[in-house]
Amino acid sequence: MPEGMVIFAFCEKCGEETPHRILKGRIGATPESGFDGTVQCISCKQIHHANFPVERPVSVSCVISDRDISKKETVEFGPLEEVMVGEELFWGSHNLIITAIEKSGSRVRKAKASEIDCLWLKYFDTVPVKVSIVRGSNTKSERIEAAPDEEFAVGDILEFGKDKVVIDKIKTEHRMIYRDGIPAEARDIKRVYAKIIKERRY
Repeated sequence: MPEGMVIFAFCEKCGEETPHRILKGRIGATPESGFDGTVQCISCKQIHHANFPVERPVSVSCVISDRDISKKETVEFGPLEEVMVGEELFWGSHNLIITAIEKSGSRVRKAKASEIDCLWLKYFDTVPVKVSIVRGSNTKSERIEAAPDEEFAVGDILEFGKDKVVIDKIKTEHRMIYRDGIPAEARDIKRVYAKIIKERRY
């Protein structure tokens, strides 16, 4: 562990676990030997010896998809960390979502990182939001690329070329939203329904 790094350790003077700054030390060859070194309690400034086990991260093989392109990579997790399908994680500068987990040759919904054979992920920097626009008796389909946490609500104004539309209702994974002011995140939206705004000309 690098000097100056802050960790939580038990301080006898404070009588509880507090943030400590590492002054010097090393990680042993096995997880059981853990960290051994000198630390300073940030709360009371007392310097003392500390020894505690350290979880070593495990590298999990992954297949990461970006639309039609896939590549093999590795992602690090804590060995006891539980991973689930549908979970989001950051990798480099990208947001990813887990689409499948392989454990012992079978697909599972969740597993501990140390038990995983392979993860399937896809880029989740943006998600497509489908929009159905009603113009008289006709309906036109459009699509917006939005950040997963971008919010949409009934009454919001959207623009498609020269057309301005107002959101009339929003269908999500679990319900239909009809009321103004109830936002839905792009990641949860199945479809947005909107109506053309007729502008008055003078």
